[in-house]
Amino acid sequence: MTVHAHAHGQQERLLKLYAALLKCGQAIIRCDQKAALFEEICRHVVEIGGMRAAWVGLAGVEDTHVWPQTHCGDGLDYLQTIRLSLGSGEPGTATDPVAQALLNNQSVWSQDLAHDPSLLALHELAQAHAWRAAAALPLRQAGKPVGVLCLYADQVNAFDTLTRDLLEQLASNISYALDAFENDAQRRQVEYALQESEVRYSALFANNCMPMMILDPSTGSIVDANILALDFYGWDKATFTAMNIMDVNTLTPEQIRAEMAQAASAKRSFFEFRHRLASGELRDVEVFSRPVTFDGKTYLMSAVHDVSQRQALQAQMRSAQALTQSFIDHLPGLAFVKDSDLRLTLVNRKLAELLGVAPESLIGKTAHEIFPPEMADELAEMDREVLTQGGSKIYDEAFNGRHSEATLFVIDDAAGKRYLGGLSMDVTDRFRSNERTHALLRLNQIAADLTEKQFLSEGLEAAQALTQSQIGFLHFVNPDQETLELVTWTAGALKGCTAAFDAHYPVSQAGIWADCLRQHRAVIFNDYANYPDKQGLPAGHAPLQRLISVPVMDAGRACMLMGVGNKTTDYDQSDVETLLLIGNAMWRIVSRQRAERALQQRVQELSDLNRDLAATQLQLLQSEKMASIGQLAAGVAHEINNPIGFVKSNLGSLADYVDKLLGVARAYAALEKSLETRDPSASDPALVEVKRSKAAADFEFLLTDLPELIAESREGVERVSKIVMDLKNFSRVGETDFQWTDLHAGLESTINVVWNELKYKADIIRAYADLPPVYCVASQINQVMMNLLVNAAQAIPERGQITLRSGVQGNQVWLEVQDTGSGMDAATQARVFEPFYTTKPFGKGTGLGLSIAMGIVKQHHGTLTVQSAPGQGSTFRMTLPVDAGRGVLPPGSSDPTGAENT
Repeated sequence: MTVHAHAHGQQERLLKLYAALLKCGQAIIRCDQKAALFEEICRHVVEIGGMRAAWVGLAGVEDTHVWPQTHCGDGLDYLQTIRLSLGSGEPGTATDPVAQALLNNQSVWSQDLAHDPSLLALHELAQAHAWRAAAALPLRQAGKPVGVLCLYADQVNAFDTLTRDLLEQLASNISYALDAFENDAQRRQVEYALQESEVRYSALFANNCMPMMILDPSTGSIVDANILALDFYGWDKATFTAMNIMDVNTLTPEQIRAEMAQAASAKRSFFEFRHRLASGELRDVEVFSRPVTFDGKTYLMSAVHDVSQRQALQAQMRSAQALTQSFIDHLPGLAFVKDSDLRLTLVNRKLAELLGVAPESLIGKTAHEIFPPEMADELAEMDREVLTQGGSKIYDEAFNGRHSEATLFVIDDAAGKRYLGGLSMDVTDRFRSNERTHALLRLNQIAADLTEKQFLSEGLEAAQALTQSQIGFLHFVNPDQETLELVTWTAGALKGCTAAFDAHYPVSQAGIWADCLRQHRAVIFNDYANYPDKQGLPAGHAPLQRLISVPVMDAGRACMLMGVGNKTTDYDQSDVETLLLIGNAMWRIVSRQRAERALQQRVQELSDLNRDLAATQLQLLQSEKMASIGQLAAGVAHEINNPIGFVKSNLGSLADYVDKLLGVARAYAALEKSLETRDPSASDPALVEVKRSKAAADFEFLLTDLPELIAESREGVERVSKIVMDLKNFSRVGETDFQWTDLHAGLESTINVVWNELKYKADIIRAYADLPPVYCVASQINQVMMNLLVNAAQAIPERGQITLRSGVQGNQVWLEVQDTGSGMDAATQARVFEPFYTTKPFGKGTGLGLSIAMGIVKQHHGTLTVQSAPGQGSTFRMTLPVDAGRGVLPPGSSDPTGAENT
C-alpha cells in the first residue's frame, strides 16, 4: 500500500507540474513587464503546480541584498520584514540557500527543510505552514545570476530528478524572458526558445516512463498517445487516436462522461478503471488526469498505470492480512505492530475494545494521540528503547485500573524496514495477589514496632491503597455486638473533614456503612448518592460517591468493621476479598499481640511473685540467722558478763590491795634507809638479804610497773565489757517492735561489731549532725547500716576512706555512707537493689543484702538511694521519717492535748 500511494502521489505531482509549466510558458510569451511575469509564475506554480509557496527576488544593482519582488502562497509575509544578504559576495562563502544559488550560479535543493541547518531560521515557519522541502533556482541575465526563484513543497524529497529537470527548464525560460525585457530583439529568441521548450515538453510526454494520452473531455476522443500507451493497449497510433475512450473503458458512457467532467474541473485527478486492450484482455489501471489548455481549449492529460499484478498481489496481501488479523484477534492479550515512527499499523480487537474505539480508527496513530500525555511519554520512551537496542524487552504497564505485562520486540521486514511488535497480557489478578502478599508481609514485619492504634492505622492505609480508594475507616465492635468504638481514619478521610464524631455509639444509629454488621456480610454501594436508605452525612464530612464495608468475624461474632470509599471506578468482589484479607490479618495479629501481652503480663506477675517469695524466704532465713546470731551473742554476752564481773571486781580489790602493799613496801624502804643512816657499818644479815632480794626482783621497776599492769588489765576488761554490750545492743534480741532509738548509738555499735571488716580497708571519718530520736526497729536499722558499711569496705580495692554523715531535713533524718571505692556504672545502679543481683564473684555474695536493706527501709516508710560513678566511689543515703510515718511523738514531748508522751 505504501508503494502504491507513493506512485500515485508522484504521478499526480508531475501532471500538476506539466500543467503549471505550460501556463508559465504562455505567461512568458504574453507578459511584457517583469512584475506581471513574476506574479503569474508564482501563482501558476502554487495554484496549478501544487507548491505550498513561491517567491521571486532580484539582487540589488549597487548592494549585496536580494529584494523580494512578488510571492504567492502561505507564510511568506516574513519577506516584508527580513533583508537577504549575499554575504561577502565570494563564491563558496555563503550558507543561506538563496545566497548560495546566486553566488555559485546553480540551483540549491533542500529535500528535508525541518532538518536542514542552513535553513534554521525557517524551521518555525516551515512547521507552521507545512513546508517540507525547498528549492532556490538562480535567474540569469546575460548568463549572470541576477535573481532567484524560491519554491516550497509540502513533502519531503519532493524534488526528484524529473521534477528538477522541469523546474530548471522553467528557470531557464524566465531567464530568457529577463534578457528579452532588456532587449526587444531578444524577445523573438525567447519565443523561439519557448517553442523549443514546448517541443521539449512534447518529448518529455513522448518519452515518459508511463503510458500517457491526451483526451478531449467534451467527446472522449483520444487526441494523442505516447509510445508506451500504444504498446500497452496494442493499437497503432492512427487507430488508437481515432478511437474514443469509451472503446477502452468498461464503464458505461454516462459514467465515463461524469468522470471526465470531474477531471476537467480539477475536482478529481485519480481514478481506478478497467481498460480493454486490443487483445480483448481486461486490465486494472490507475489513471492520473489533469486538465491542460492548448490554444484556449481544455484537454485531459492522463497517465495510465497498470496495476493488475499489484491488485492480484494486494488481494493475496488482504487475504494474508485478514488471516493475520484473525490470528491476533484470538490472542489472549493485546497485540499491535508499530512502524519506525511509532504509528500503529496493526492492532487486535482486544486493544480496540479496551480503548472503546473501532480497530481501524487506531491505525496510523501514535501513543500521544491515544493516551494521556504522561502515559504516552512513558510508552514512547519504551518503544524507542526497544527499536534502538533491538531484541525484545518486558515492561510492566498500568491503564484504567488494570495491570499488564508487555513484551516489545523488533520486526525487520524483507526491505530492511524496522517495525515494533508488542503483546500485552493482563496480569491484574497476579499483580493484586502480589500486592496483597506484600501488604500482609509488611503488616507482620511492622506489628512488633508499633502501638496497636499505629498498626491498625497502617493496615487501614494499606487497604485503602490496595482498593484504590480515597478514604478509609475502622471500628471495633464491642462484645455486646450493639455498640461501636471508632479506632482510626485514613489521612485521606480526614483531609478537609471538619465533622465531629463520637468515639462510641450504637450500631442502630450508624449509617448504611454499618449494614455489613446488620446483614453479617460485606456490602457495596457504587451509587451512594442515589441509595434510598442512606441516612445522610454530618456537616463537614468528606463527600461519598462509592462505599464498601466488611465485618471481620471471630468465632461467629463481629469484632471489627472496616470500610473504604470513593474509588474512581466501581467496587467489585476483588475489592471485597482484599478488604477481608487485610481485615482478618490485622485482627489476627492484634488478637495474638493482645494474648501475648496478657501472657507476658501474667508471666511477669508470676516471675515477680516467685522472686518476691524467694527474696522473702531468704530474708526470713537471714532474719532467723540474725536472730540466732543475736541469741548466741546475747547468751555469750550473758555468760561472759558473770566472769567479767568477777574479774572486774577482783581487779578492783587487787588494785586496792596492791596499792596498800606497795605503801607497806615503800614504808619498809624508808625504814631501810633510816637504819643505814643511823649505823652505816651495821650489816644485819636480814637486811642484806632484803637488799639482795630487792635487787633480784628489780624492786624499783615492780613498784612502777605493777600499777600500770593492773590499770591496763582493768582497761581491757572494760573494753571486753563494751564489746559485749555493743553486741547485745546490735542484736537487740526479742526487740521487733518500733521504739525510739538513738541512731548514732546504733551506728557506733554496728561499727564495733564489723570493725574487723573495716580496720584493714578504710579510715572512718565521722561528720554527724544532732539527730532527734527516731521511731524504728533498732536491730533492723543496725542491719541496714552493717550491710552498707561492709559493702563500702569491700568496694575499696586497697585502702581508702569511709565517711559517715547524718542530718535532719524537715520531719526526716538521714544517714549517709560514702566510700572511695571503684564505683558503679548506670546499668549496675539501676539493678543494685534487685534481689539476687550481685557484682561479686560466685560464692562471695547472695545478692540479697541491699535488697533486704531496701525492704527494711521501705517498711519504715523511708528511702534508700545511691549515687555513684565508675572510679569515683559510691554514696548510699538512708532517709527515715522521725515517726516512721505513724504520727507518734518522741519521749518528753507533748501532744496537742497537753499530755506528755512517755
